[in-house]
Amino acid sequence: MQINSPIVSASGNVYRIAIFCLTLALLTMPDPVRKQDVQKFWKALYTSLYDDVDGTLTRDQLMAGIDDLEDMFRFRGHMSTVEISLGNLKGLRVLEVGPGAGGHSALLAKYGAIMASVDLTFDRARATNAKFRMMGDDAKGCQAVQSDGENLPFADGTFDLVYSNGVLHHSPDTEQAIGEVYRVLKPGGQAVIMLYCKSSWHYWINMVFCVGLLQGKLLTGNNWLGRATEWGGKKPQSVENPITRCYSARQMQTLFCRFVGISLRKADFYFYLIPKLGRLYRSWQIKRYGTHPGGLLVYGEPWPIQSPLELWLGKWIGFSWFLSARKPD
Repeated sequence: MQINSPIVSASGNVYRIAIFCLTLALLTMPDPVRKQDVQKFWKALYTSLYDDVDGTLTRDQLMAGIDDLEDMFRFRGHMSTVEISLGNLKGLRVLEVGPGAGGHSALLAKYGAIMASVDLTFDRARATNAKFRMMGDDAKGCQAVQSDGENLPFADGTFDLVYSNGVLHHSPDTEQAIGEVYRVLKPGGQAVIMLYCKSSWHYWINMVFCVGLLQGKLLTGNNWLGRATEWGGKKPQSVENPITRCYSARQMQTLFCRFVGISLRKADFYFYLIPKLGRLYRSWQIKRYGTHPGGLLVYGEPWPIQSPLELWLGKWIGFSWFLSARKPD
C-alpha cells in the first residue's frame, strides 16, 4: 500500500537530508596527522630533490650557489630579500623553522646572522649543518638541529628574527607553531613567514577545481590538499603529504593577532602549475626565458625564470603570503 501522507513525505525528506549531512560530515572530518607521517614525507621529498646535489657539493659550488640564490630571490621579490634587510643581519640571532636542505639558512648566514635552524626531519637538519660546516668562518656559530617547530628547544625571547618559508602550514598544529615563533622572539623581534594563500589562482583553479573536483580528491578527506601538493625531483611520488593548509588575509590576521606591525604581500604565480597544460607551458617558458641556477640549492635543479606577466600576476593572485610582523616591545 502506498501512503501519500504529507507527514510521511516530510519525514522522508528529513531522513534524506540527515543522511546527506552525515555523509558530508564524514567526508570532511579531519584526518589524524601523525608527526612520524610528516617526517616520512619530508624525508622522501628531501631524497627526491636534494640527495644528488648534496652528495657532490663542494665549498666553491655552495658559495656560488648562495650568490645565485640571492640573485634569483631578488628577481622574484622573495621575502628573504624584501621583508628582510640582509645587510643588517650581522650579529643577529636568527632562527629558521624548516630549512629544507639549508639554502635559505646559508644565505642568511652569509650576511653574518648567527643561525639556529630546526627541522622535524633529521636528513634536512643534517644537510643544513653540512652547509654550515662547508661555509667555515662564513657561518661561525651557526647550527642546525632536529626539532619540532611546535615545541622549540629555546628559551623565551632568544631570537632577533624568526624566518620560515612555506613550512608552518604543513604542521599538524599551525597555531601552536606560530605561538612558538612568538615565544622565542625577543620583544621587538621580527617574524618573516611565508604561508600559502587561499585567495589565489593556484588554490581555487588549479587545486580546488582541477585537482579537488575534476580528480575527485575533495572526497578523500579534510587533508586532500596535502595529498595533492608538494612533490618534486626526478623520482615518482610514493609518499603522500599528510597536511597542507591555505589561508585568507583575514585568517592570517587571526593567526598572527598577538603580533604588531603586520604586513602581508602576495607573490608567486606560475602558469606551469596548471594541470596538464602547464607541462607544455614549462617547455616553452624554458626556451623563452631560460632557467636560473639559483634554484639548485632550494629546488634541486636550475629553476624556470618567471615571465614579466607571471611576476605581475603574482602580486594579485599569487599562491604565497609573505608576512612580516613584530613581537610587541
